[in-house]
Amino acid sequence: MVINTIVLNITLGAYKVTTEKRVLVLGDWDADGVVATGLLLYAQKYSKKYPVEGEVEVDKAPIDPNRLKYLLSAISGSHEVVVVLDVPFSEVLANVIRLVKTHFGVSRVIFIDHHIASVQRVNEISSVVDEAIIDFRKPTSLLLYEELTKRGIRVHERLARFVEVVKYMDAGRKVPDRLMKLFELAKIFSKALTAMRSEELWSKIAEWLANPEPLPTPLDESTWRKAREIIEQRDREVSEVARDLAVTAVKVGDLRFIDARDYWKKRGATALASRLSSILKAPVAVLVNTNRGFPLLIIKAPAGRAYRVAKYLLAEGVAQDIAGHPNLAIVRIHEGFEKNKLIEILYTALYYAS
Repeated sequence: MVINTIVLNITLGAYKVTTEKRVLVLGDWDADGVVATGLLLYAQKYSKKYPVEGEVEVDKAPIDPNRLKYLLSAISGSHEVVVVLDVPFSEVLANVIRLVKTHFGVSRVIFIDHHIASVQRVNEISSVVDEAIIDFRKPTSLLLYEELTKRGIRVHERLARFVEVVKYMDAGRKVPDRLMKLFELAKIFSKALTAMRSEELWSKIAEWLANPEPLPTPLDESTWRKAREIIEQRDREVSEVARDLAVTAVKVGDLRFIDARDYWKKRGATALASRLSSILKAPVAVLVNTNRGFPLLIIKAPAGRAYRVAKYLLAEGVAQDIAGHPNLAIVRIHEGFEKNKLIEILYTALYYAS
């Protein structure tokens, strides 16, 4: 089965600002989101070309897809342009965008993303934003990097290399030796942000990435020590739960189904799925409960199979919504759906997704 690619690129072009307006950049917490934010900061603060030509103040904030309604507090009447990076499109986000354009004086919204949920809603996105670039084949930072290149904006070498690192990380491919140091640093950034959820640290990393000067890394020893303690504790917890769950795996074709609903009800379900896949050396589908009142099925399978299986589940009415990436799909399952019935449908889904 071939996955259809949808690429939407509505470009209105940069324009000059004559009043003291501001640009607000909202990016995801992960490596792709913070690198994309660094690119946007460089394009505006240092190149002064995108999204607005000239000297314009730039504000920034990390955005949590599960807490979108709270981002309204980050927007003031002085923001003329809002840029949303690496955040899956949803009905809540659509409503927030309409609100900021109607009541907050925002005249232009730019949306750049690669998540499955955004690909599925490309027509709706085009109706509520002014410029959108959507393509699941590439990470958000690479999509933005290519857009800046088209506009004649050349970023500095360190930032360009981080974009390349994220490309390898997103595809799950082996990172070449020449990028290994930056790869290790990107992993440290990503783990620290996941562990600490610190807006201040996220902002420092984005600014460091954007700045062409050879500055010390924004993660000082005390901050990294604190983050490392949290990371190590979570890694131990994930590993222990994964080892216990691995023996319960049910073989469904070449995939392993694991019911983790009684074991995992918090953040980190994708990390749990990845660890299980590593232990079992096979694609996995991990069923977990959430604190939001509905179960999720985390599918980890290479070569875009996770997305194809998720699409089948959506078409069959098993799933309410799907998100994630081609190789790691996050499927919202209808509450109360029987496990045995889900396993039966997974057999059929794997057949059509092969």
